[in-house]
Amino acid sequence: MAKDIKAGPKATPKSKGPPLPVVLSANDLLEGDVVFLSADKGGWTRDPALARVAHDPEAAEAMQVEAAVDFRANRIVDPYLVPVKVEANGLAVALHFREAIRQKGPTVHPDFGKKAEFGNEYPTSSVEG
Repeated sequence: MAKDIKAGPKATPKSKGPPLPVVLSANDLLEGDVVFLSADKGGWTRDPALARVAHDPEAAEAMQVEAAVDFRANRIVDPYLVPVKVEANGLAVALHFREAIRQKGPTVHPDFGKKAEFGNEYPTSSVEG
């Protein structure tokens, strides 16, 4: 396990604010997949490398407002902000253990997960999966 990834509570809008930067994660209501608010405005992506990253509280709030619209339209469920570290290659890697697993896919068969499907290069300090 990586030393920089830890267990802990998810960032919530009721907290004083999650540590920045953040991405917004949810589950697609029809597919059940983990999805991320896309860097391309107006959509969701399964690929963590294409997730929109908020570097300030205003951008994070705007992402939550956008997700609330899709939540009310029954496109997604459980939208929330995820603290990340943006790596040199531009990939936003989750700092929380649970979220790191959600980004990569199954830990038992990593060759079937998102890491294999999208070919994202995670740093060696990330959760291996």
